[in-house]
Amino acid sequence: MAIASPHIAVTGASAGIGMALARHFAGPGVKLTIVARRLAELDTLAAELRGKGAEVFVQTADMADPEQMTAWVVAAEAALGPIDTCIINAGIQIVSEALAVSNADAERLLAINIIAPQRIARLVGPAMKARGDGTLVVVASLAAMSMVPGMADYSASKAAVSAWFETLRMELKSSGVHVLTVYPGPVRTAMEAAAWEKLDATGCQKRLPVGTPEELARLVETAIQKKKARVIYPAVYSVSHHLRSVSQWVTERFAPKPTKD
Repeated sequence: MAIASPHIAVTGASAGIGMALARHFAGPGVKLTIVARRLAELDTLAAELRGKGAEVFVQTADMADPEQMTAWVVAAEAALGPIDTCIINAGIQIVSEALAVSNADAERLLAINIIAPQRIARLVGPAMKARGDGTLVVVASLAAMSMVPGMADYSASKAAVSAWFETLRMELKSSGVHVLTVYPGPVRTAMEAAAWEKLDATGCQKRLPVGTPEELARLVETAIQKKKARVIYPAVYSVSHHLRSVSQWVTERFAPKPTKD
């Protein structure tokens, strides 16, 4: 861990990319706040991170609950001091035909994937700006750039959170606050595996480049150090950013469709 930030917070830390990020940044002298809904998983992770020398604060939060979206920030800063690097990773995915998704499920997804990241940034960002230093990291998705059938709500939420944080980066460019947007494509996590189970992959799963959360965590650290605007991983999917119309055509031509229930 080479980032000189004494307090790093990671939401959605109980599994997948969030867990990999927490593990990557843990080390002697590092203060880590890990946040998720599942306390047992967080406690197990905290013990591992403390074994690496990190000081760890555990906080449960349901990001769909407006009262819990940011309450953890107050508790974390009371315990470990101001958050210097805030990694907003918590998110959920729905794989289903758009018109079959219930309003309740869709609105819960929007709360977790869009509203919570905005509220967190609006809480910790002004203090970072006042200090003239700090980093906000949001984990969006490649689905923000290339829309996939069966993921309308997820793609829309990630496109929205991507646009919001990319704009925030421009607004804060001269403030000393760095904003990094992360766009994972296929990465081996439980969320990715669950998505494939609901898609008619027809062999494309084996042909797609797939990354690991551990490598993504390493790239995020490098991007923070070098103050990059974004990370797209695996790198081959950078075409989605540079040539969006071509990327969308390829997606529409070859993307798997949701299976029928």
